[in-house]
Amino acid sequence: MPYHYLEDIGTADIAFEATGCDLSELFRDAADATMNVMIDNLQAIEPRENRHIELSSDEIDMLLFDFLQELIYFKDAERLLLRVRDTRIEQRDGNYFLKA
Repeated sequence: MPYHYLEDIGTADIAFEATGCDLSELFRDAADATMNVMIDNLQAIEPRENRHIELSSDEIDMLLFDFLQELIYFKDAERLLLRVRDTRIEQRDGNYFLKA
């Protein structure tokens, strides 16, 4: 499994560890871990809408945080669960850029 939940760390929130062969896969797996907290079966998320997310940060960990926050925003504000299919992460000029 590309992620697992850490039982002894989070008390009010959920904690997980995600892995991937590259940053793009890691971000997709972290997105799946986040969505899997909200729905038992990720396969139940049917592709009805396409949304594009573009973010940037000078720190890779903050880019991941912002990306997961964006997914949570769509769930809260639009009642929309998104399954991330494709991510691209580039680093240039000291910044990281994400397209999903």
